Amino acid sequence: MNIGPEGEQRALLMKERWRLDGPAPLSLVRKHRPEGPSRPPVLLVHGFAQNRYSWHTGHRSVSGWLAEAGFDVWNLELRGHGNSRNEGQLGAERFDDYAEDVDRALSALPASAFAVGHSLGGAAVYAAAGRRAARGAPLRGAVGIAAIYGFGKGNAWIRGLAKLTHQLEGSRWAGALQVRSRLFGKALGQLTGVTDLLGYGAPLSGWWPGSVEPELLAERLEGGFDWTSLRVWQEMSRWASTGRFDGENEDYDALWHACTTPCLVMLGDRDALLPAEDGRLAFTRSGAVDRTVLLFDDWTTGTHWGHLDIVLGRAAPTHVWPALRDWMAAR
Repeated sequence: MNIGPEGEQRALLMKERWRLDGPAPLSLVRKHRPEGPSRPPVLLVHGFAQNRYSWHTGHRSVSGWLAEAGFDVWNLELRGHGNSRNEGQLGAERFDDYAEDVDRALSALPASAFAVGHSLGGAAVYAAAGRRAARGAPLRGAVGIAAIYGFGKGNAWIRGLAKLTHQLEGSRWAGALQVRSRLFGKALGQLTGVTDLLGYGAPLSGWWPGSVEPELLAERLEGGFDWTSLRVWQEMSRWASTGRFDGENEDYDALWHACTTPCLVMLGDRDALLPAEDGRLAFTRSGAVDRTVLLFDDWTTGTHWGHLDIVLGRAAPTHVWPALRDWMAAR
């Protein structure tokens, strides 16, 4: 398996496919060294309308790299996404479903775990961490990479779109409407050169131009986009409109503010989809004494950082991955 920055680093790993049965079956891919893991479990959670390929491509794999570092890595696909959808679950009807998926997956792991979420997956990690802490089952650590907590505050385009759709939140049909974003991902994958240039000024750019090799970016876009529900987007729109991080049944902001689980917040300096001021709120609102926020920028790393490249970009294995590994290893 290729796991390194330019494909030159390879590792021999054990790979297992797991299924969690229940009303909403969940699919996970587990990776570890052939002799077994030497470090605790790590649950990886993808973002909005994405799947397990947020963490793994044929060119570069953060899941494989962490497994080679000794961690017991579990790559979760939320209900309605990837193989979890194939297992018979149509999709989420509310953000609470994603928080429940993460919580249930963590409970199924062989030991106390770290949870690492990207984008909306980070919001689901924060929500699950707060829920578990409230009932006396805390995580080893919660990590958000370009993870949503505030939403739409730092990007006027997203804020405007969110306010426009917020009015539909009460629609009865919204929870059942599924959106197939894979077609959008395939289209972007065929136009990487154009979209790369637009990234310098585009208000909804998903990566910093030149930060991801064209072949890796095309693979990530074509394989990593999936399904989601309009209902979840409406809830995100409510967060942007009201400034509250909550669900239909839970006040996640209150739970997170009371949560003392160690947390790491990792942000990109030119992330148009999750500006640093939105993601930093998770650090500000955390109830943990042990909390860290890292802003990756050109001053400290020699390059700017966007939304996708902070996980799988050219410079991620040099700067982001080691920071994540070292933070978890210290705990």
